[in-house]
Amino acid sequence: VPSKGAPAYYSSLNAAIADMAALKSTTPESSPDLEKQALLADKSQQPQTFGAIENPGKKTPIGLHHHDEWDSTAYDISLMTSWQAFRMVQGSAWDNMYIWKTMFWAVVLSFSVAFATYQWRGALLIKEEKIEKLGTFLNVFVGMLLGFFLASSMTRWHGCVKAFMELLDAVRSMHMQMTALGVDRHRTVTLSRYGILSAWLLHLSLNPGNKGKQLPKLEKMWSWLEQIRPHLVQPEEKELLLRHKECYALIWTWVASLIGRMSQNGEIPPMASPTYGRIINIVEMAYGSIRDVRTMNLVKAPFVYVHTLSILVLVNTILNAISFGIVLGMTLEVATGKNDGKHSKDLSKFVISLLMEFFISMVVPFLYLALLDVCVCISQPFTFEDSKIPSLQFIRSLEQDIANATVMGDNTEWLKPRFKK
Repeated sequence: VPSKGAPAYYSSLNAAIADMAALKSTTPESSPDLEKQALLADKSQQPQTFGAIENPGKKTPIGLHHHDEWDSTAYDISLMTSWQAFRMVQGSAWDNMYIWKTMFWAVVLSFSVAFATYQWRGALLIKEEKIEKLGTFLNVFVGMLLGFFLASSMTRWHGCVKAFMELLDAVRSMHMQMTALGVDRHRTVTLSRYGILSAWLLHLSLNPGNKGKQLPKLEKMWSWLEQIRPHLVQPEEKELLLRHKECYALIWTWVASLIGRMSQNGEIPPMASPTYGRIINIVEMAYGSIRDVRTMNLVKAPFVYVHTLSILVLVNTILNAISFGIVLGMTLEVATGKNDGKHSKDLSKFVISLLMEFFISMVVPFLYLALLDVCVCISQPFTFEDSKIPSLQFIRSLEQDIANATVMGDNTEWLKPRFKK
């Protein structure tokens, strides 16, 4: 039975790996077999499934908001080219109530303008071409600006994903280097634990989480970590890390110091060797990726640009609503035979103009509002549920990869490598 201090980042392995690991028990080995140890110190801390395969009977850990289980990238892209795309509401731009409220007030404005136009006797003297220009002169300009904003937002989103994945790849690469050099188990476990701890702390610091608790952000982050991975950090380590806001980055200072100590002890090649330089490059890559993630998440697009774009979209919606209301009022005036029915013969022309004006002045602004919402969501990859990066999935995959790599490295047909003589 393992002690309570056993690393908590190991997750359950599949039966095939377990069977292969059991074969290793027939050969003498001084180190204990990993498969004979509990992969988690507490069974109640088993990882939760999430996303599209979430088990309905399981609950999200206390202190973590339910959107940590939402994966905005888990969808069938082949359905996007079919009519079934109209039936997909969850996670789309159409489930934002602010868009529908804005369009509701646009409809109210249109009917108000239509009523005023209907009461005005000289409304039919207005040329329809002038009305169409009123509602459409901003459409092309707004569409172009939204296209630029969407392109920059997608670049920002992919940049955050790439930087976060580089951090996790650095942890995998460090574990691979230690396995190739035959470093002692407790050293390898410590380095992997520091890397996974850094990833968890970065994830918890970037996600807003449960807003119901009025706790300082740093204390809330550590509270969540203790609930989901209680044995990932030692008490003396927590005491030191609590003093610093960006502790997830400073952990790699410990990693660099430990690597240097191991080099001086002869556990890994000396500092002048290319291998040592490669290991230090892994540490620098992890630190740089954390800096990139934080920069892309904190540094937003300039306020003057986003605010002006938002105002243009709303003004375009207002102008189009007024345009549609005028045409609607004119059509009602002709349809009801007002002004002695002088324009009754032009009723079909007004109805067709009303239909065209509906699509141009109501549908297009609605799509622009949805596109603006998409741009804002994508520009903040760790804030909004509909576009958040599935970092929780990435970290759990990292834990699984480290556990699998440990078992595979301990169960080989040849003697394990050993650099230290």
